[in-house]
Amino acid sequence: MLLGLRISNVAVIEEVEVAFGAGLTVLTGETGAGKSILVDALGLLLGGRADADVIRAGCEDAAVEGVFARTPVLAARLEELGLPDLGEEVLVRRVLGRTGRGKVYVNGALVTLGVLGKLTRGAVDIAGQHEHVSLFDSGLHRVLLDKYGGLEEALAAYGREWANLREVDSRMDALGGDDAKVRERAEFLRFQLDEITRLDPESGEDVKLDAERRRLGSAQKLKRHGAEAELLVSGEAPSAVEIVGRALGLVHEGVKLDATLAPVAQSLSTALSELEEAARRLNRYVEGLESDPGRLGEVEERLDALKRLCRKHGVTLDGVLKKRGELETELGTLENRREILEELNQERKRVEERARKAALALSRARKASAGAFSQQVREGLGGLAMGKAAFEVRVTAGETLRPDGLDEVEFFFSANPGEPARPLAKVASGGEASRLLLALKRALADSDACGCYILDEADAGVSGAIADVVGRMIREVSSHRQVLCITHLPQVAAYADAHLLIKKSVKGERTVSQVLPLAAGAERTQELARMMSGVEVTREALGAAEALVRSAHRATPRARRESGPEGNSPRGRLRRTA
Repeated sequence: MLLGLRISNVAVIEEVEVAFGAGLTVLTGETGAGKSILVDALGLLLGGRADADVIRAGCEDAAVEGVFARTPVLAARLEELGLPDLGEEVLVRRVLGRTGRGKVYVNGALVTLGVLGKLTRGAVDIAGQHEHVSLFDSGLHRVLLDKYGGLEEALAAYGREWANLREVDSRMDALGGDDAKVRERAEFLRFQLDEITRLDPESGEDVKLDAERRRLGSAQKLKRHGAEAELLVSGEAPSAVEIVGRALGLVHEGVKLDATLAPVAQSLSTALSELEEAARRLNRYVEGLESDPGRLGEVEERLDALKRLCRKHGVTLDGVLKKRGELETELGTLENRREILEELNQERKRVEERARKAALALSRARKASAGAFSQQVREGLGGLAMGKAAFEVRVTAGETLRPDGLDEVEFFFSANPGEPARPLAKVASGGEASRLLLALKRALADSDACGCYILDEADAGVSGAIADVVGRMIREVSSHRQVLCITHLPQVAAYADAHLLIKKSVKGERTVSQVLPLAAGAERTQELARMMSGVEVTREALGAAEALVRSAHRATPRARRESGPEGNSPRGRLRRTA
């Protein structure tokens, strides 16, 4: 839902800030007052294309800011796009520059126009601007039909079979292409496997060899240091063994006089034993340590070979061992390719048969839903003075299975009898688009995820009793979703939960547009009377306006009247946008 909008320096609007609530908000005013500018500005917030000409004369830049309620869909998109999540609201700001490219901010983060479009896609439907009307996007028609028909279970059943089919195809693709390529691949695998097998590495071998290489390369130095250490421990006096032995003898004498020295004697005795053991081990180490240039060469050669193998495969030695297992498995598969392929072909036929059966069931369900949906939309058009218009949902089944089944789904429409129905986006415009959108939205009210509809002059071409039907239908739709409606008909405006007057005036020899919220009662009645009688408001027009309000009041459920429109002024929130 759109909570608030602020526009600065766009066309004849100098500065406008307006809050929107739930239910139906109507925007009225004289022709040229700037009603469509609000719609155009909102289109910019949804990622629409901009022209520097929209910037108010004499200004270097223009800005449009909006506050949207944070729905689960928007929250998921914020996370998906890596954008800040501020909690209950989503703040969008777009700045247009006369001399350069503009900037876009979402919750204070600078983003591209493409990211903005992805974030807000489907959040608002603007009738008359096809690039922002999700219902006019043929790529979404199948999704809308599936939601209308409640086909989630059938779609999920097909999705499982489609996933199984793709899994079998993936296994078949892994077996390679034609026989020549398979043979080439097998030879390459054998070459790699033979290279690893000839070297026959062992896990951790490189670490052990590196330690042996360092020892062999430093044999003379190690022997010298070992011999010197042995002399210090147990060699000529005063050695460590002799010194500790003398200390132990003195302490033993002291123990005879003071038993508390016994632990010290025990510690020295242990130290003496450890030193004697260290001396023996040093002696064995030094005697067994010999230079072996031949073995050193072998170790270095083996280490170099292992390192080359690791570099070639871009892994560690343990990775090479893992690679050997993978090569053996793949080679075994390719060598038995014909038999495995035959088995997979048979499995694929079975899986494809199940998937096609599920797709046909889904297609039948779509065609049944298409008939009911088409009929419901035509009934809605009949109540909107378009009883002779044609509307149909065409479900065309193909032969090739796809992620969403076999079907192409598209909405077709013809406003005039005798004219063939054509794709929706090519034939509906202006008031026709708005009324068709209204009929579509009424049919999709229980399944459409869009939270805000913009109806730009949905009353074009209607009057009298039909206008009242239009007003009732718009009010009915607004009981499910937020609706902002630009209208010239008092019969429609009378059903509003909130009424905004777009008024043009002269300020400092410049034309400016203002948005004035009208209070219930005299202000709204006065505007409805103006819409009926023109510039001069007559007593008769005021009486008729009051009658319209009373009639709409009686037609509106009590609970809805008492709850009133929701939403507070977005002023503070808009200030924090960027």
